[in-house]
Amino acid sequence: MGKARIAVIGLNFGKKHASYIAENDIPGELVAVSDLDESYASYAEGWSTVFYTDYKKMLEEVKPDGVIIAVPPKFHSIFAIECMKQGADVLVEKPISLTSEEADQMIKAADQYRCQILVGQHHRFDPSVCRAKRRIDSGELGKLIGFHIYGTLPKPDWYYAQDYKKKRAAGGGTVANNGIHDADRIRYLFGDVESVFAMKGNSLRGFEVEDTAAVAVRCKNGVVGTYYISDGSHPLSEYTDCYFGEKGSIRLMSSSFYAQKSFHTYQEGYLGEGFDLWQREGRIVTERIPLQDNHGKEVEHFCDMIINGVKPVTSAEEGKKSMELMNAIIESMDTGRVIRL
Repeated sequence: MGKARIAVIGLNFGKKHASYIAENDIPGELVAVSDLDESYASYAEGWSTVFYTDYKKMLEEVKPDGVIIAVPPKFHSIFAIECMKQGADVLVEKPISLTSEEADQMIKAADQYRCQILVGQHHRFDPSVCRAKRRIDSGELGKLIGFHIYGTLPKPDWYYAQDYKKKRAAGGGTVANNGIHDADRIRYLFGDVESVFAMKGNSLRGFEVEDTAAVAVRCKNGVVGTYYISDGSHPLSEYTDCYFGEKGSIRLMSSSFYAQKSFHTYQEGYLGEGFDLWQREGRIVTERIPLQDNHGKEVEHFCDMIINGVKPVTSAEEGKKSMELMNAIIESMDTGRVIRL
């Protein structure tokens, strides 16, 4: 097989994926794009590909090997199942869906039509996260004890032009829009979660959904952590993760989660022997991590799935578990209760 023939549905966000395929030397070819907004036809011309407003017609006429689905989350299952019915593997943007039932329908369809699903949890491709995963799994940091995550990423007003981002039932709120990545990263690094307790703030914009959340997390293996996310807070610390082990700790400062001018570092800290802290020699190793396009690496992996049959880094089953953690956080915010998974 030569290059994977890829189509993209939903160009408000999907144009990022489409442009990466069209403009880079990767094992994928952009064969079509689709969106209800006809103004995106000009993008298709620039990418030298064909534009459709009817995605079903696109599937029938173009017959792509794979489809990237970047429509609002409430439509993910509908679009993904239709694409798989036509024999195409799918890369569905995060979260995989809004409910467990929808995710199960997608998993069933993938089995029925013998297709693969990759969920767009692009942090799993981030070089800092990959390095942290290797270091944690190596055991050199000792037993993992806890974590703290700052997710401060102020959003401009135009980000909320789409009404679904303001409504809970449509998948709005910063936890669903961005926090799903953090939920997946927590599970990826520390294992499945046992329970969460969360509080929300929405005083900044006044939407029914949160613009800020503070979350306490307990994992099934005993690791505990705290997580603060806000799409309105001033980003003094930018996007920062701290992971605490008995022999050493890790800090990620932004890296490639979102392109920023600073804080692209990976750090490991160690503390020497001794009773009094002031007598113990501390050591911090810092490495600057080059920026990469994690979405692009995700697209390349999707092409590899199609061409070589490799398994998805984030399967539908994994995407479902991270979505369920996301929903547990939201339920706790809205009810004031501890939610057990």
